Amino acid sequence: MKINFDKGSAVPYYHQIKEALKASIASGELKPGDMLPSELSLSEQLEISRLVVHRAYRELVTEGLLIRKRAKGTFVSPPLKRDYNVVGALASTTENLLAYGLEPTNKILVQELVEADETLRAALQLPGGKEHPGGKEHPGGKEHPLGAEVLHLRNQRFASGLPFAIEDTYLSYERFPALLTLDLNNQSLYAILEGSYDAHPQAALDLLSVGAATREEAELLGIHKGAAVMRVERRSTDRGGLPVELTRSVFHAERIQFVARMVRSG
Repeated sequence: MKINFDKGSAVPYYHQIKEALKASIASGELKPGDMLPSELSLSEQLEISRLVVHRAYRELVTEGLLIRKRAKGTFVSPPLKRDYNVVGALASTTENLLAYGLEPTNKILVQELVEADETLRAALQLPGGKEHPGGKEHPGGKEHPLGAEVLHLRNQRFASGLPFAIEDTYLSYERFPALLTLDLNNQSLYAILEGSYDAHPQAALDLLSVGAATREEAELLGIHKGAAVMRVERRSTDRGGLPVELTRSVFHAERIQFVARMVRSG
């Protein structure tokens, strides 16, 4: 198993390892039941702290991609999930809260420009950095490969004053440059995309799963570490079919529910 690891990157070491493993699982290089190297073995191979590998493995276990077996090791989880297709109207979080008579507010925790990894480049249809020699500076003064820049917004959402979700949204910087400096607090991102760029998401694919809250998630949601949370990954496209966002949301499990209406065909 080969891990693409760059000690010179601004991306945290544990996150690089985590994303590399996720990509290997998604591509089929790592298959269900495959055993991963021990934390000590991988840390020695990459010449980094064992704690870094431990965090990457731990987060993948939390997300359900890996499982630990006592006295045996860490393995790729078996494919136990089953997909259900649900078709319905697409609405923003702000629109959904207003529809239920709740007051939507939000606080932007992170608003930054980052280098896109392979998952983000594929989801947002961005060209790979290797295909574009040289670089360009963004307003923060840091140079990134052309075509590999994405905006990262971390958003804490409240419903009538109570925290109920954390969102990490990624968008193309080349397409939506103004979002890097706009004040997005207590604003609907979808409304801004519509008004400023005529790019309101028209269709979306949501992937739902259940997980356990990390320490940071627990603090932001006002719950205990390890409490159940709902995780949703959304990939949306606009009217022209162009990718708009990749958003990973973590919801307070006791303050939201997802309803699916299904009818048997035939």
